Amino acid sequence: MKNVLVLASTFPRWKNDSTPSFVFQLSNLLAEKYKVIVLAPHHFNAAKKEKIGNLSIQRFRYFFPEKYQKIAYGAGVIPNVKESFLAKMQIPGFLASQIKSAKDIVEKEKIELIHAHWLIPQGVIGVLLKKIYRLPLIVTIHGSDLFPLKSIFFKKIQKNAARNADVITVNSKTAEQELISRFPEVKSNVRVIPMGIDAKIFKPKNVKNKFKKYKNNKIILFVGRLNEQKGVQYLIKAIQSAVLEIKNAKLLVIGEGDYRKYLEKLANELELNGSVEFLGAKPYSDLADYYNLADVFVLPSVTSKIGVEGLGLVLVEAMSCGACVIGSSSGGIKDVIKDGVNGLIFQEKNSEELASKIIKVLKDSKLRKKLRENGLRHAQNYSWEIISKKFLKIYEYLLK
Repeated sequence: MKNVLVLASTFPRWKNDSTPSFVFQLSNLLAEKYKVIVLAPHHFNAAKKEKIGNLSIQRFRYFFPEKYQKIAYGAGVIPNVKESFLAKMQIPGFLASQIKSAKDIVEKEKIELIHAHWLIPQGVIGVLLKKIYRLPLIVTIHGSDLFPLKSIFFKKIQKNAARNADVITVNSKTAEQELISRFPEVKSNVRVIPMGIDAKIFKPKNVKNKFKKYKNNKIILFVGRLNEQKGVQYLIKAIQSAVLEIKNAKLLVIGEGDYRKYLEKLANELELNGSVEFLGAKPYSDLADYYNLADVFVLPSVTSKIGVEGLGLVLVEAMSCGACVIGSSSGGIKDVIKDGVNGLIFQEKNSEELASKIIKVLKDSKLRKKLRENGLRHAQNYSWEIISKKFLKIYEYLLK
């Protein structure tokens, strides 16, 4: 069994964590055929070393006291660094600790392949390891490591990582186009492979008994990190218009981030306290119940300094549970939603258009049936069983 090192900046900190788990899900399946060691940032109260499923996990500390480690988790690396002076100060330690830990693992575990999730900084570290130890390198781009980083400085770093990768995967055609427009020379090494979903968890089921408090409501749902780029502010403004036509409409917001305070203030100013409910972060295992509760799921992402939506995997999770979905025109969302077929698209930042589409879906039963059925079929293309096989082929190619 050959040994693989996975580098990541977003990874579950513990069992049933609310942190996105796509790197874990993919790596755990690949670990059925390879010995996979994951290196991720440490978080206060998380284990330094542990085994979960098929994976050996190591977390590197980059600041003391540990409870003041600010770069990873929460709203995400870029928002954290942007908003926190302390996070900015921790960047050198973050990089140095990750490099040292990665080198130790490569040498101790006799690693034969590096898989770096995110072009920056993991892709850069992957290139360093590749050159020192003469190892093949796959870099997976998720969007936040590409779209918002447009300065000459970051483009030079991205170019170095992209040109030195043996294979680059991107999660959407939009990301592929952006990458190739910047660095045409890497075109032949690029593969479009989205992250997947667990079809055993995300499936239609009856949750009425669990959510009796909402039995008289039409539920609009959002799931994601609460930062400016997710565009929840425009969804809240849309709800102000929607409730004028549909009195029992209620927006449920699942997620955490520093932006939550602003969003709660906005809902209060618009006198929507009875129509908007903030539920905080929820464990990954609980999300399927909320998707099944939702009449409409909305991803209102916008183009901002933080970036654009790389794909919008939550849309696929919602589709797989039978929810009707509405997404903005931002980034890779159009890779998931075919407007009018398996969901609806609205122009990003346009709250009035979003409100009209929410109302349309809630009032038109024939449209709901059409979107639901087509969404269920489309979501099947994103099962981890299908996605992991595509990555396995790349691993086999690089390790032959």
